[in-house]
Amino acid sequence: MKKMVQGTEHEYTLYCRKMGTMGFDPHMMALDLLRDSDLHLAGEFITNGSRVYYDVGHFEVSTAETTNFHDVVIWEKAGEKILDWLRRIMEEKYTGETKIHAFKNNTSPDGTSYGSHENYCVSRDVAFPARFIRELVPHLATRFVYTGAGDIVRGKYVLSPMAFLTSQVISGETMHDTGLLNTRDEPHADGRLWRRLHVIVGDALMNETAIMLRHFTTSAILRLMEADALADVPRIKDPVKDVWRNVEIRNPEQWKVELEDGSIVSPIDVQRYYLEKIETLVEDEWEHRALRTLEEVLDDLEGRRSKDAARRVEWLDRYYAIQEALEKKAGPDVEMMACKQYSEIGMDRSLFYKRQRAGLLDRITDDEAIKRAIQEPPDDSRAHLRRELCDTFNIEMIDWSVLIVNDGTRRRIDLLDPYATKLEAPYATAS
Repeated sequence: MKKMVQGTEHEYTLYCRKMGTMGFDPHMMALDLLRDSDLHLAGEFITNGSRVYYDVGHFEVSTAETTNFHDVVIWEKAGEKILDWLRRIMEEKYTGETKIHAFKNNTSPDGTSYGSHENYCVSRDVAFPARFIRELVPHLATRFVYTGAGDIVRGKYVLSPMAFLTSQVISGETMHDTGLLNTRDEPHADGRLWRRLHVIVGDALMNETAIMLRHFTTSAILRLMEADALADVPRIKDPVKDVWRNVEIRNPEQWKVELEDGSIVSPIDVQRYYLEKIETLVEDEWEHRALRTLEEVLDDLEGRRSKDAARRVEWLDRYYAIQEALEKKAGPDVEMMACKQYSEIGMDRSLFYKRQRAGLLDRITDDEAIKRAIQEPPDDSRAHLRRELCDTFNIEMIDWSVLIVNDGTRRRIDLLDPYATKLEAPYATAS
């Protein structure tokens, strides 16, 4: 499958009992510590190519440009580990016995949502938004059955909090009135060639397989769209209505999607359509493995093999974790506490990592690969070139696609090709 530059953005929540009365904000302190550390590169960028900054009260990590669905998992997990390292430093140096909790989720119990977004660098040749509404929205409206993180929102356990909070098919907003398809258009590249597809209806996932499947399927579908291979895609009559209906149902036999021709199918049926199309693209072992995994997950969900599916489907495993907590002690507070504790990134506190250590969850990478990605950028994207330039020059200004360097003269370097790894590559020229 042809490479596709992609990445994720996550707004992490940190909480400490001291943060209110003492004016202590762990988000800002974590950023200060990071900028004083060996991981800082220039501006808001760190050595592994990611951008880390403060956004609407949260600590946000935008991963470096990765070119495939496997690497995006590694660099996303690296961002998670960086924040956990900063959390531990703050506890050791500043708060002592007062714990700082860091959560990787993107909704609050009252229904407030914050960013957990995906970005894909797609061709301008695909008509926007018409083709995306017709060919991508059916995927976005049904993929949450295996990409949902699960959460308790407004007193209900839902498969995907962001799907639950989606209100329309298309929208330019990211904080309210969210749509399945977002129209934000900041390419961070040559805008004549590429569009940055900003997907905002995903959840903050902990499970490596779920992250992998989300990016494998979505990037493959975008490649199929470029090849004009989805003309016979199932047409969903009212995708938002079906999302609202299905997102609260844990029994796959009750999931329903109404097509424009009046027929009723399952979200799994829609995903099987895409599965069959994606099969025509797979080439290497990673892609074949991802395809097999997707097919197995759909089979497990449809066959109600819940324990098998839960190894790779986060909403299902989180539900099991909550039920196990309730067996020890009943009550709504216990349910909510277990739900949130699942999303903690601290290895010693997180229910997710407790279950991963117990062998209940599948992995698609390992700790050594994540450790390397904490310090180094991917070697096959613009992130590698940007790091090289920062190591070579004094940087006056830096963004994804442009740097201003001081090499005796004030010089602007445009990095308009997100795939460029050398300065002499097309669209990566000095001016």
